[in-house]
Amino acid sequence: MSTRLDRSTHANPTMTDTQKPTALCPDRYPEFRCIGGQCEDSCCIGWRVHLDKTTYHYYKNNRHKALFKLFEQSVKRSEAKSDDKHFGVISMGEDGRCAFLDNENLCRIQSNLGARALSPICANYPRRANQLGEQLEYSLSLSCPEAARLTLLDERSMHFVQTDIDPALTHISALGSGLNNDTGLMLLNDLRALIIGILQSRDLTIDARLILTGLLLEDFEAATQAPQPAAEQQQRETLQRYVALLGQPASLQNDIDQLQPNLILKMSLVTALLGEIPTSAHNTRFRDILKEAAEGLSFQDQRPATDSERIECHAKAYASYYAPYFDHHAHILENYLVHHVFHSLFPFARTTLIAQYRELVCNYLVVTTLLLGQAAFRKTMTAEVAVGTIQSYTRFAGHYTHFKETIERLFKEQNLTSVSTLFAVLANFRSSSTNPALTAADNPLT
Repeated sequence: MSTRLDRSTHANPTMTDTQKPTALCPDRYPEFRCIGGQCEDSCCIGWRVHLDKTTYHYYKNNRHKALFKLFEQSVKRSEAKSDDKHFGVISMGEDGRCAFLDNENLCRIQSNLGARALSPICANYPRRANQLGEQLEYSLSLSCPEAARLTLLDERSMHFVQTDIDPALTHISALGSGLNNDTGLMLLNDLRALIIGILQSRDLTIDARLILTGLLLEDFEAATQAPQPAAEQQQRETLQRYVALLGQPASLQNDIDQLQPNLILKMSLVTALLGEIPTSAHNTRFRDILKEAAEGLSFQDQRPATDSERIECHAKAYASYYAPYFDHHAHILENYLVHHVFHSLFPFARTTLIAQYRELVCNYLVVTTLLLGQAAFRKTMTAEVAVGTIQSYTRFAGHYTHFKETIERLFKEQNLTSVSTLFAVLANFRSSSTNPALTAADNPLT
């Protein structure tokens, strides 16, 4: 695949008097429709639902005969220091369900008062709006099962289109002013376009794409340390160099295949990460997936006693159940990674490029480990299981606010603080049967 840096897809076009403002979004975004009570999960169970100040007072003053008692009992004021967007909350029941959810998992507020009566958070989910300079961007959260299906199962490479502004999307995440200078914004736009191009380079394995992305970010961040105007020139040269590299996929794949994996370190890291995940009683869907994946990878009848035996068990599960599916459905993992880059404003977030990359790698490791465990548990893999696993983990990761701090702590404890050290944990288990370099002592990357 040839990759070009196209600012036109990431910069707001010049508006004339006859043009309407638009937002950039993935091409499947306009197709999303909530399926309501038919959904296998619920955005009204186990979540904290904030109310803006206007909605809070509207509910508190509403005297609808079927709702006013619920409004009185379940609509609460937030902490004193909360802002107008988080002025109130809807208290959940002991079972984690929203008080306004009926027996068919439909919202009583919407059914009695119409969609306009919903709070912005409820009305907008799973849609998200980001402001990037002058460009408005829309995307869907993969914590919604229908949004996950729409995004992950498309076999085409994700591309981005302009769509009409949605006046209902009033909650907009905006970048800080420090990133809104024209030169810096354009360079990061070009960097993001190239990251997406790398992640969609189907002549490379998914792991190779992630490793190449890490190398790009490391070189790009190193270039920022030079004094201006040399820094800008070095950043542009870095981007062009990696564009050229994509024109030699076979050579590139061969070079990356020479990197030695450290599967013991990988398994140790993922085990620690999964051990930090709380299994909330209200999130039964994710709890069951986590339990099944753990059972699938434990091989309880003949529990492996040594690291090499554990690796061999995982390698067999990979070869028997995981690889036969994802070798032909790699677009699911590709779409997951590309969506993460766009949805999370990577690389524009307020942390370093390397910290953002660690988060991306961590999420990928957890997702693929859960998928491996599910494949081993079920002795097969399907689109339904793949989507359900990714959706459930995304829902957890997006609402467990301390998980990012947990990621940073665990990666530091394993000395995985640089891009090069992360490569050791990106290798798949297929390497174990042919590559003897499996220990930290033998691994040149650690």
